[in-house]
Amino acid sequence: MLKAHRERQKKLLPLFSPELRATRMAFAKGIWDLFLVFTLVFWVSICFLYGAGYDTMRHIKDSTFIFRNFDDSQIARDLSSIIIAGFEDPNAPLLKVYTDSEKYDSAAAIKDAVWKGDAWGAVIVNDGFGKQLEQALSEGADYDPTSAVTLVTEESRHYFKVMMVNKAAQAVLTALEGPFSEKMFQQMVTADGANATSLIDQANANALIMPFSYAIDNVAPYHFDMSMYILSVTLSLCMVVGSFIPSNMWKSIEEPFYKQVRVTQVIALRAFINIAWATFICIQATGIVFAFRGPSWSPSTGDFFAIFAIFLLNTLAFTFFIDCMQNWVHPRFLLGGYFATLFVNIAAAVFGPELNNHFFRILYAVPFHSSGLMLRTLLTDGSYNKLDFAITINILWSLFWWLISTFLIARKARLVYEGKLLMANVPPPPAAPPAAVAVEKDAAPSPTDSSALSEYLSSATASSGTTPSPSETSISARVRGARARKSGETTSDIEIEDM
Repeated sequence: MLKAHRERQKKLLPLFSPELRATRMAFAKGIWDLFLVFTLVFWVSICFLYGAGYDTMRHIKDSTFIFRNFDDSQIARDLSSIIIAGFEDPNAPLLKVYTDSEKYDSAAAIKDAVWKGDAWGAVIVNDGFGKQLEQALSEGADYDPTSAVTLVTEESRHYFKVMMVNKAAQAVLTALEGPFSEKMFQQMVTADGANATSLIDQANANALIMPFSYAIDNVAPYHFDMSMYILSVTLSLCMVVGSFIPSNMWKSIEEPFYKQVRVTQVIALRAFINIAWATFICIQATGIVFAFRGPSWSPSTGDFFAIFAIFLLNTLAFTFFIDCMQNWVHPRFLLGGYFATLFVNIAAAVFGPELNNHFFRILYAVPFHSSGLMLRTLLTDGSYNKLDFAITINILWSLFWWLISTFLIARKARLVYEGKLLMANVPPPPAAPPAAVAVEKDAAPSPTDSSALSEYLSSATASSGTTPSPSETSISARVRGARARKSGETTSDIEIEDM
């Protein structure tokens, strides 16, 4: 056995032999193509992940807060001036003042505006703040500093970005507590006939040390912690599994369909399998989410179908995109499409397009972002409702990629049927030239060789209006002589001489 193995190895060529030059060049070209493609995939993926989440504080002024003072006292006006000045810090959100405006004329109207997404949050100086503080400082009445200001927040717009903006607003208000306390104490001491010792004795200690603070009112909380993390991972899983399984199945069985089945039926079959598999995966994913939803969320039957529809639209958009790639690019590059698309969508879901560099706000058009919007609206009982926009984006992407895939399937089926394209989406190698048939002396050609040679000669003979050349006459005579000897017929002297 070892000897036979060595004999076989002797018949093989070394890697750098001249005969394998074409093979080496083809291999090198394939490696170079992979290097270029996956370098592009790497840069696109990392750029979107980095660009979507990098230094969003630069654009924090794009986040707006509503400000309104509902108290008409001088103390409240002084506090309002300090708050407005504090939000002029470049690391603070943009504060829009509506104190003297007819718009947002109540705390309920302001909270409704934040709930709808018209503003990222709001700062409200509550009615009665000045009177309560005066009584606490002069009479020692009970006083709660957090009743002075209300910071209205929500979590439905985008968890990470909202958390960052809310922390910036809280930092401004917290930093103003000390300066405002000092200002109030100086005003009391410099008042006519005021005695610092007597003021301290009669004042409420809480009001004297901290004349104002703030309470947070989250108008759109999530139903349970970590919900968006769980659902984002589930969305990613549906995208990958929902598109990866059908595409790999088609790679193994598609050739007979392209060569024997009508194109319209191939298109319909692929669309049916893609939709059926996506439906199967998304129903299971929705069931898993409901099974592990936690004790604090009691969803309805409508919530089940809503989450299922969100998963399905997102999965179909990705599935039909991969379908296009499978019918257009070489299979070795298909993985690059998976990675690039998945990472760009994850960047949109995890970091969101808001407050990004203006170029990376293109993520508004990504299906994953729209799916995240719908999920956050669902989990916060309808806040920041952009369902019309999100559903339209995902449906348009699904239809767009499906229409492109039908064109690419029809094109590939035609080219494969005509022999101009292989299943790997590359042209077939050029056909080898016909091999020369050598007729040895005193040896009759086999029937197969004779018929092949006759076909070759018939295609090479001149038309009836031309005279064959001496070489053509000689070849024909040799073939006739060989056939005659094989059949046992006598040959003429001319034929023998020619042979």
